[in-house]
Amino acid sequence: MRLLLCIFVISILIFGFSRYAILEEYDLTAAQKHFTAIVRGLPGITSAQWKTPISLWAQVSSKAVGSPPNSAKAQQLADILAERGRTALRQPFCIHIFQGSIKELARSCVY
Repeated sequence: MRLLLCIFVISILIFGFSRYAILEEYDLTAAQKHFTAIVRGLPGITSAQWKTPISLWAQVSSKAVGSPPNSAKAQQLADILAERGRTALRQPFCIHIFQGSIKELARSCVY
């Protein structure tokens, strides 16, 4: 009986923690949704997604940063988007620019 109880309790804990790890979702604010739509519509931006409530990742094409990627162009784009986001979002956040893989080309944060 104790063995069954232990198995039951352990399975509930494992299921509960796994659900927590998988469901790390959050609701975007209206400002975040609007800003993301603007970023996605810019030339050279292929996608934009919030990874955390304060971390926006934007994938860019070679049209935006050149081929091979020019880190100075990527940083300039990150700085421009961060400054635009400062007024649009009115919250601290970081914009991460990447191309192809998840390797970050540039990052700019506002507080």
